[in-house]
Amino acid sequence: MMRALVLVAALGTFADARPAPGRRLAIDTPVEAFLPQFRAAISRVIYLERCEGGCRVNGGSVNDAKTLTSTIPSPGNYNITEFENAGGQSGAQADAEWAQIVTCMKEVYSPFDVEVTDVKPSSGSYHLAIIAGNPQEIRLEANVLGVAPLASNCAAFDNVISFSFSSAHRQSETAAHVQNVCWTAAQESAHAFGLDHEFEFVDGRSACSDPMTYRMDCGGQKFFRNVAARCGEEELRDCRCSNVQSSHRNLVALFGAGTSLTGAPTVTMTPATGGGPLPANVIATAFAKRGVAKLELFLNGFPMTTVPGAPFGANGQLEASYGLVPPATMPDSIYDVFVRATDDLGTFTDTPTITVTKNAPCTSADACLAEQKCEAGKCSWDPPVGELGDTCGFDQFCKGLLCRGTADLQICTQTCSVEDPLSCPQDMSCNNGVCFFTEGGCCSAAPGDWMPAGLLAFLVMIVVLGPFSRAKPFRAPP
Repeated sequence: MMRALVLVAALGTFADARPAPGRRLAIDTPVEAFLPQFRAAISRVIYLERCEGGCRVNGGSVNDAKTLTSTIPSPGNYNITEFENAGGQSGAQADAEWAQIVTCMKEVYSPFDVEVTDVKPSSGSYHLAIIAGNPQEIRLEANVLGVAPLASNCAAFDNVISFSFSSAHRQSETAAHVQNVCWTAAQESAHAFGLDHEFEFVDGRSACSDPMTYRMDCGGQKFFRNVAARCGEEELRDCRCSNVQSSHRNLVALFGAGTSLTGAPTVTMTPATGGGPLPANVIATAFAKRGVAKLELFLNGFPMTTVPGAPFGANGQLEASYGLVPPATMPDSIYDVFVRATDDLGTFTDTPTITVTKNAPCTSADACLAEQKCEAGKCSWDPPVGELGDTCGFDQFCKGLLCRGTADLQICTQTCSVEDPLSCPQDMSCNNGVCFFTEGGCCSAAPGDWMPAGLLAFLVMIVVLGPFSRAKPFRAPP
């Protein structure tokens, strides 16, 4: 049997925070260890097996869930004992907790076009996620929480077994046991789909909220995150097969999109009723099961203030209150106000809209911001129409609310990361944090074509002095 490097998974760096010591392993496995007929089409079925009465597993040279054969254990036959709950009980006494784990796995995988089930399929192939037993039963060390093969080329393979050892998770409280077993099962099953371990997101935040992590600096239920991450176990390292990894994006590319079961965020706003002055600080209280990624304060249809969601703590991200301060540069006007809470998938909820006034209604467009009109006492922009790559003159023309470019060309664009080649469309590249046409592409402009330093300084001054200047903004290059 061909076997290779065991990826380091010890959690020593975060030992003080973890609920119990343990390792979640991925075994670097050559492509030859996966049966050829299961290398192309990947089943959308993830079958969760609790091993009622025990599972008989074979150690072999290939991975074949249909015959309960895995390259993880050494050659031989092994018996894996039945799923046990946090109290060490099995059978009917463990049914309630098992149902919670199944629900958790369904929620974690729901954004993708897959079926998570604990009923064995009568036909066809599937991924087999064994959630039962102890690691010693397949001759692994006692502190191994889970293990799965990870193809050496990071390809996804069908008909593979992953192991999540329920009895090795020592949380005595049911909710913590459910979350940790679900974390292990999500990570180990995803290794068969080509996912690496993640250490931190490209914005520097810990990847502790994603099941592909080993980090313990936050807790709660973990979800495959729609953000690029750098790889690693206890410290940063290069990702095995790419610059960075987005677990959500990779799984959508493999399976297609599904419908998240976690629901939209909840959000309330204070003040809740209008008729008064524009408040100096709008308070929003928000929660999402996946976590709130951002909150935005909308004034007359456009987001004018944005704040990030609260950090994830020991119990995940709890309901929190946020202050959203309207920009001081907003002109005198009547304002329709609401707050939007958005999760990392882009699912959002808006509060009811209230109407308030800053000092007095506007009387003409001259009293409003650049490119705004004054109607019925309200300063407002027309609805944005600019698509990505369209030429533009100001942010609010673009659907993405971002207009940047060179002295000769400004386009509707989006933020990006130079570490993530997929954060821009194919005909664009990441330049100073925004996407711009690559040289030789449509409407391209080489960096050397940008403005002289004196003119650039002048334009930067314009931007710094106020993005809401009464004059039509002229953007410096990104």
